[in-house]
Amino acid sequence: MQILKPIVHETIWGGKKLTPYSGSRSTQIGHLYAAIDTEEFRNEIIWGADKGKNLHQWFLENRKRYGLDDYEELPILMALVEADADLSIQVHPNDETAKALENKPYGKNESFYTIQAPTCGKMYNGCKAKSVEEMKQKIESGKIAETLDMMPCHAGDYVYIVAGTLHAATAGSLHFEIEENCEKTYRFYDYDRTDKNGNKRPLQIEKALASLDVHQKSTVRHYEDDKPIEERMYLTRHIKDKNSFTNQGDMFSFAVMIKGQKEMHGIQILPGTALLLAENETLDTSDAEWIIATPKRRK
Repeated sequence: MQILKPIVHETIWGGKKLTPYSGSRSTQIGHLYAAIDTEEFRNEIIWGADKGKNLHQWFLENRKRYGLDDYEELPILMALVEADADLSIQVHPNDETAKALENKPYGKNESFYTIQAPTCGKMYNGCKAKSVEEMKQKIESGKIAETLDMMPCHAGDYVYIVAGTLHAATAGSLHFEIEENCEKTYRFYDYDRTDKNGNKRPLQIEKALASLDVHQKSTVRHYEDDKPIEERMYLTRHIKDKNSFTNQGDMFSFAVMIKGQKEMHGIQILPGTALLLAENETLDTSDAEWIIATPKRRK
């Protein structure tokens, strides 16, 4: 077992719910990254055999062992996400669009597990426009609000957002997110808000339109006990009211605490902290709630 140090990411829409778990005084945290390997963010290993290394170094040294040679970076990432305000209306590219627009090998699908429901009880998901051309016309005429569909959002809901789906988390919510590791997010609309320097965040409307599937809308599912939900690039489980979890199989997993607290090896484990489990390692999961994420090999 190895313990990762969470990474604070301040955002224009973040808040202070994650501050007590962050080791910081920031009150505008959008993401508390439990496990991430990008050029901008890489977790430090703070306990275990590879203490002092970052997650990228660990991955490069171990990817062949786990049959993940095709990846230059860890293929998935995990974070606690607070929306103190509505996120931008956005879309992610699929594999084909990511390659065409960004020369990236794959796009982004992602999972939301809702820990605290938004104030309005809904999240943006799906598009009411019947075509990309209609969507473009609505944007040009300042009527994007007419195109935005919503879905109910309750604590305990699990939603898998396929690339091409128009979506956005809404104010008051707290989620646990598992993402495929493609950093491309294209914004249709950002409420004309400005950052601390008075600048509006850029929109990427043309790329967003190229990525949009107007027919795509997510559905709500729920974890069943500790049975896995299998997605394209990962398996995920919810562990609650269990004394232990054993990472069976021949792939490493990340166990991320989402509720509770524990002390392990002299380190305080709080929500947003990830533990990296090798194959067949067992974790004491008592008195806490966890999400497990396990990468999958490409077929």
